[in-house]
Amino acid sequence: MAGRHRRPPEPEFPADADHRLRAIAEQRPVVEEGVVLFPGSDRPYLYRTVYEPDGTAKRSLLRIDPGPPDPAAD
Repeated sequence: MAGRHRRPPEPEFPADADHRLRAIAEQRPVVEEGVVLFPGSDRPYLYRTVYEPDGTAKRSLLRIDPGPPDPAAD
């Protein structure tokens, strides 16, 4: 009766597993920073993720507001 049952799918690691494991192995925080533009939005956002040695992650997201209008554009 072999072949009647399917093998369960392999577990997938989270996308940030490498950063989390590095923070744990090195016993120091690992920081990831960048700028992202979400689909359908014209405003960029700054993001920062800090992976702590205890396995936790702290995330922050900040919208970048446009500066004052350029007077030369008038």
